[in-house]
Amino acid sequence: MAATTSTTDQAGTGDPVEAIARDALRLGVGGRLPTTTHYQAVLGVGSGTVQKALRRLRSEGALALTARGHQGTFVTAADTPLLWAAARMPPVHLLLPPSAPPEPLRVAVAVARSFARLGALTTVGTLRGAEPRLGALGEGRADITLMSAGAAADLLPTPGGGDQTAAWPGDGSPGHRALALGKGSYYAPGSLVVVSRGEGPGSGGGDGALRVGIDPRSDDHRRLTHAQFPPGTVRYVETDFTHVPRAVLLGEIDTGVWHTVDSLIPLDAAGLVVAPLSAPGALALADAVSPAVLVAAADNIPGVLLERAVAQGALDPLPDTATATELPPVEGPLRVRLDQPAD
Repeated sequence: MAATTSTTDQAGTGDPVEAIARDALRLGVGGRLPTTTHYQAVLGVGSGTVQKALRRLRSEGALALTARGHQGTFVTAADTPLLWAAARMPPVHLLLPPSAPPEPLRVAVAVARSFARLGALTTVGTLRGAEPRLGALGEGRADITLMSAGAAADLLPTPGGGDQTAAWPGDGSPGHRALALGKGSYYAPGSLVVVSRGEGPGSGGGDGALRVGIDPRSDDHRRLTHAQFPPGTVRYVETDFTHVPRAVLLGEIDTGVWHTVDSLIPLDAAGLVVAPLSAPGALALADAVSPAVLVAAADNIPGVLLERAVAQGALDPLPDTATATELPPVEGPLRVRLDQPAD
């Protein structure tokens, strides 16, 4: 039997139409609505006001309900776009990593198009670091965020614990719902490369050791760098992983692992050499962390709807390509805005 779960307390509204619509969105067909007494107590309204709200939602075709005596009132049909409008939901906000790599943009396009079918707008912002993006969910500054399977293994450990570097089952953790997409949806095959200067990685620093850029704030980059350039054989230099080509060009480092993004000037034209990962451990790790994972707070309505869409196979397929200039145009309710916060 479906349990009664109310989001009324999180809705921040005294309007019973909005509160009931939000609960119905989260519960879905088969869910049991809270009682009239619950809405009276939480919203401070009378029984007649609650019943009027229920009649309105039913008459507009947003909701169909069946009363089953002492078991409660169950949702038997729901029109998600109508419920979304009745709930007065704000736009869905999706957080991506900075620099707009093509793979996260493809995921953003699929998510935005899926919510567009529900009559929902989607805005897309960027924030550096999977952990800060996860924190933004808890603070209510975003509905959904995107991270790699590697970051998910660290931040959303599975109940059994242990090392999840090689494979993450996507179960999430208490307080979050996590949706793992296919391999290559966060790091496409061949998108993780080694950037160096001229014909090779360079001459090294003053001590002769190869200077390798490493970003300690990115667990994926740290582990990939250690796998490609094992400790003890090189000298690590702290480097923002998104700036690896620039650091090589300026002579701050000799080489580094980089996640390729579109560049106004081809790297080879700037005298840089781009080569695939070559160490077996790095190649295996790149494959393991390559799936994208969408994460939302457990009680977040857009997260519930997205999980439902994925389970039903209704999430829009990831487009073959996507760049910042190729995001979906204005089509009815679909809007995608890329916001890069200042450092």
